[in-house]
Amino acid sequence: MISADYSQIELRIMAHLSKDKNLTNAFNKGLDVHSSTAAEVFGVDIENVTEEQRRSAKAINFGLMYGMSAFGLTRQLDIPRADAQKYLDTYFERYTGVKDYMANTKAQAKEDMFVETIMGRRLYLNEINAANGLRRQAAERAAINAPLQGSAADIIKKAMIDINKFLIKELPETKMIMQVHDELIFETPKNNADEVLGLMKNMMEAAVRLDIPLIADAEIGQNWNEAH
Repeated sequence: MISADYSQIELRIMAHLSKDKNLTNAFNKGLDVHSSTAAEVFGVDIENVTEEQRRSAKAINFGLMYGMSAFGLTRQLDIPRADAQKYLDTYFERYTGVKDYMANTKAQAKEDMFVETIMGRRLYLNEINAANGLRRQAAERAAINAPLQGSAADIIKKAMIDINKFLIKELPETKMIMQVHDELIFETPKNNADEVLGLMKNMMEAAVRLDIPLIADAEIGQNWNEAH
């Protein structure tokens, strides 16, 4: 069995859509993006980033894609709210492209009342201009998140189509048996497992061309658990 999983695909899509220089550079240089973010936020060299700082940066990186506020970061990291707000403020000072992308996406969504994925699928946001604050804020969060999650879905579905056509023609003994979020699972004979792993990894990474590389991590095992 082969498990092939896209690495940090939504953050990579954020880098692609926002054109943020620091985020793009981190991915293009093959850096650990959470350590890179921690270095920016805490003002330390990347080699001196502590595990706690990396954990905080990871929470920020993923949390912002879901519209997390300082209050949410406070609860997740169990830190004072003032510290959480400082982390977010510093993040947006260092990642101005992300800040601008989020602001521009919200503004455009309020005008269009929809957002799109990289392949043009739309999510309509009927309450993006609602008078009710809670409903409006939920739609604003969706305006940021939907292009990221939706584009990730676009990419893996494109990869699945490409791979399925290839397997039918070239490797009929290998079967794509399951998709789990950003992961594809394959069954293949043992004697060519290494070759198939390389082919599936390469096809997933080539499914869509972004400004930064897509990376798929792939492993082999007797079962799904061993392939992780």
